Amino acid sequence: MRKNYIVFTDLDGTLLDHHSYSHAPAQPALNLLESLDVPVILNSSKTLQEIEHIASGLHQSYPRIAENGSLIANPDTDTVHTFGGDYERICEVLEGLRTQYGYQFKGFHDWTPEQLAKDTGLPLDAAIRAGAREGSEPIRWLDTDDRLERFRENLAAEGLTLNRGGRYWHVMWQADKAQAMEYLVKTYTVDNQRPIVIALGDGPNDKNMLAAADIAVIVYNPDGVVIDLPHREGQQVIRTTLAGPSGWNEAIQQIINT
Repeated sequence: MRKNYIVFTDLDGTLLDHHSYSHAPAQPALNLLESLDVPVILNSSKTLQEIEHIASGLHQSYPRIAENGSLIANPDTDTVHTFGGDYERICEVLEGLRTQYGYQFKGFHDWTPEQLAKDTGLPLDAAIRAGAREGSEPIRWLDTDDRLERFRENLAAEGLTLNRGGRYWHVMWQADKAQAMEYLVKTYTVDNQRPIVIALGDGPNDKNMLAAADIAVIVYNPDGVVIDLPHREGQQVIRTTLAGPSGWNEAIQQIINT
């Protein structure tokens, strides 16, 4: 009997190469999943506009999770489900804290599209998509580590969290990739038959998602990032030997063909 799987995946450094942003090495595994009608849910810190652009290149129409779990979009129903408050309120809080305490940081809302393109290294059109925030604000921290902890406490008092990403810190509401994943898993549960959840990621902001999965795939990160998951009875943990989409392909082929 064929197993009922659902896949949740991070993008940069996982399904996409960290430098070229290509998914090509993962195509054999993607084709295999498509042939088995296994949903592949993109779950990223990227904006919805960025994910839509990537999904079109993957010919992918399943729901997608944007901005570290802040929102879920369903192309089939043209609906967006959000967790927490709005983006404008995040920016108001950040401006207030900067004025009150003199914190040194730059957020995406501080920059023009051209400045954002320069800081991120993205082409202008891609930078515009990256700046289309709806539920979180990436910031470049320019202050001390000690003040960062005070800043985190100030944010918590406003109901906001501070999460480490690849290049930036992400300020967002009380949401994460695991919460959004569980929300979608429930929608794919039919007649109390919960699908087997496969999650793939390579960075610290993937940890909660990986910890909540039935099969956690920790994709090798050449930058030396190590993810340690708490032991959970019955969970399978796979660590790939290859990075990015090559590791993604390696793990999915192993899981499906076992």
